[in-house]
Amino acid sequence: MFSSAIKSLSSNISSHYSISQPAVFQAGPWSVYDARRRNTGSPVSVFTFDKRKLHSLVGRVGGVATVKEDAEEICARLRKEAGYLAKLRHPAILELVEPVEEGRSSISFVTERVTACLTSVIERKASGRTGSDDEVDEVEIQKGLLQLAKGLEFLHYSAGIVHIDLVPSAIFVNAKSDWKLSGLGFAQELRNDGSREYFVPPYDPRLPPSLQFNLDYSAPELVIDHLIDPANDMFSVGCIIHAIYASRPPLTTNQNPVTYKNTISQSLRISRDQRFPNYMFEVLLQLLTRRPTDRMSSRDFQDSKYFDNILINTIRFLDELPAKTASERQAFMRGLSRVLPQFPNSVQQKKILPTLLDELDKDESMLGSILTNVLEIGQSMSQLSFSQRILPGLTRLKDVPSGQAVLLDKIEIIKSRVNGREFKEDILPLIYTALSSQSPSIQEKTLNTIPQITSNLDFPTIKNELFPQVSAVFTQTSSLAVKVAALHALEGLIGGGLDKYTISEKLVPLLRGMKTREPTVIMCALSVYELIVPKVDPSVLANDVIPHMWALAMSPLLKVDQFRQFMGVVHKASDKVEIEHTRKLAELDPEHGRRNPAVQSTGDVEADFEALVLGRTTANGKRPMVSAPREASAVHASRLAPQDNEDFEWGDIPPQPKANSIRVQGMKLQSSRQTLNALRTQKRPAHGQHSGQAQPASTSALSQQNSQLSPSMITRRQSLSNGSAVWGNSSTSSVRTTSIGSVGMSSPTNTSPEPFAQTMQPQTTTTSAPAMSPPSVGPFGRTASNGFAGAFGGQEANPWQSVTSTSNGLKGSSGDISFPLPPSRQGRQGEKPNAPSGFGVPQLLPQQAEPTQRQKIGMDKYASLL
Repeated sequence: MFSSAIKSLSSNISSHYSISQPAVFQAGPWSVYDARRRNTGSPVSVFTFDKRKLHSLVGRVGGVATVKEDAEEICARLRKEAGYLAKLRHPAILELVEPVEEGRSSISFVTERVTACLTSVIERKASGRTGSDDEVDEVEIQKGLLQLAKGLEFLHYSAGIVHIDLVPSAIFVNAKSDWKLSGLGFAQELRNDGSREYFVPPYDPRLPPSLQFNLDYSAPELVIDHLIDPANDMFSVGCIIHAIYASRPPLTTNQNPVTYKNTISQSLRISRDQRFPNYMFEVLLQLLTRRPTDRMSSRDFQDSKYFDNILINTIRFLDELPAKTASERQAFMRGLSRVLPQFPNSVQQKKILPTLLDELDKDESMLGSILTNVLEIGQSMSQLSFSQRILPGLTRLKDVPSGQAVLLDKIEIIKSRVNGREFKEDILPLIYTALSSQSPSIQEKTLNTIPQITSNLDFPTIKNELFPQVSAVFTQTSSLAVKVAALHALEGLIGGGLDKYTISEKLVPLLRGMKTREPTVIMCALSVYELIVPKVDPSVLANDVIPHMWALAMSPLLKVDQFRQFMGVVHKASDKVEIEHTRKLAELDPEHGRRNPAVQSTGDVEADFEALVLGRTTANGKRPMVSAPREASAVHASRLAPQDNEDFEWGDIPPQPKANSIRVQGMKLQSSRQTLNALRTQKRPAHGQHSGQAQPASTSALSQQNSQLSPSMITRRQSLSNGSAVWGNSSTSSVRTTSIGSVGMSSPTNTSPEPFAQTMQPQTTTTSAPAMSPPSVGPFGRTASNGFAGAFGGQEANPWQSVTSTSNGLKGSSGDISFPLPPSRQGRQGEKPNAPSGFGVPQLLPQQAEPTQRQKIGMDKYASLL
């Protein structure tokens, strides 16, 4: 049905307008469709009456002549309604956009966009359905009735027309929530001859009620007395008010004039009802009267107490705004913001907002106050409505200083009503334009809004667009207020997610280049630094941030409390540098510059495995040894204990000696400590015997000695350690012996060079304890205490110093090893050596035995060494 109705529209309307289906609502005989003009997109409403439906209704009860006559009468009345709309131009009368066009199957015309008629509003109010777009409250009802009264005033006093058929279906509500008067099909003009007689058309049951005169809203003088008067319409206004609050008119006649006459007197006795406000009940009694002379006129109705309140008077002034002076308009816009919250949202958005948006481009001096009210209304709107209705108007104000100031003050409202894309594309350009303004006050306002808008922006926008703009203003401005605001903006950018690289490479140098030393500015800079400290590396803090903070803190204009604030941030930054750098150094081996291989186990199997395979720990969790230089390895392997100048750690694995090393042999000799204890308790030697003690030398020197000995001497030395080697010389009668546990080492000294490897005799000489011999110089410049080194050309070989004994044939304790004199020297026992050995064997001089206590101390040291 709807598609056929659309196709029946005239070619002019259908070609120029895009019509939506189905009809939005039904208003009397008219089906109302939403439409838009094709070239401009402006919204309109298309009223259509389908003539084919009329033909089908009339043809059921009458002949062909009756059908044509009745159909023509109805179509004439519909054309008359559209004709009156074309002639009457008033804000309270429905605006006609396209004149009536009639085709073979339809009559249509185009008006301004309307959303409902009063009939649907009353029905919805009666059903209790709320929350719809056409829902009305008390203020909106008052506003609508006031507009209706203004429209009737225009008809009665300016056009000389009486509406007669004023019913809810003849009152429309437009997109601005204004009530518009229409339905002038039964309207009558007042004649100049004074004749007021009028006969109401009889009710025809063949036709639908929407096409006939409605007695329920008609005045008694019109129905009973057949008198036409402007007061007829005011009675209808009373019936409409009653229907709005009580959901029905005061009269119920079933379209029967007889019933009307019988019930009129009773119907006019309206009792007080809680559904009617008190101020409305008084007005209603003055409208629903039997005599027209006792009834309110349209002008009296407008001046009644019903409309005497601040909200209705505000709407009245808003309707008359174009006729007011500039000073009156400015005063009105400044005061509107104080009463605006008292209006319902429907009135704000539908009535007040459109008027304010229309005024944005008319007077720049009023732009600030108008925009303030617009944004106050916008905060109660949905994001979609705000974007569609308010946002386009805001984008036109980016170059107007007064508009920029208001937008910056109301930035919280704006950012809460738009999404991220709209904010970036439509609002952020306004921010950039305001930042480049020549007015310091505008720049300050803009910078103060930066911390509020970062949550609506993404990271690339903050880093690549907004930060450079703020930096440029901070660098170029000469205003202290703008500098302070710029520092606050930088705080907002840091909190908004500015990355570490930008902070370190761009923001910190920007602050270091600041020349101002005014306390307010440098304290704001301190606040920025306080946010920077946890975000940058310790190197940046140590090299750039902390020195500059110290430089700012030394300003003589600071107060004590301000200086202490500086010190608090400086100490915080210094602590971070200390902690982070200490941890970093602890991760590095200070000797070799390598990572510390010791990794503490965290209990996490996966993490421990990763540390293991990366070489930071061993499989058993112990710290692996760090490979040392090759030359240090040999010395380290021969150490018996850590020395004073060594780097020693308790976690180090001790070096393992070789199988035949002196250390191993020394460990084997520990079992002979009983012999050492026995030697300590022996008596002093007899006359001619000399005793002494041996002190161990450095094991490293001993190791070097081993490496310098000839193979033959190494063999002899190994045999000596087993207690079976005897070294002798036929040219001397002196024997050097050193007792090591149960092992005695003797070496003869000879005054003349003889072959060293001679046959040893079983005659031996022993001492009771090792004794130190005084140093003597050999033929090769060696000291006598260097024993083996003097004999074999070594650097420093013998770890013990030698003693000399002239006695022979003495027996030691059990297990002692004796070294016999060579046969050539047996006959000269007791002689003192008078010449050094030709083989470089150091000269051994007799030495008196040390006191027993000293011997004991020497042996204790040696035993502890082993």
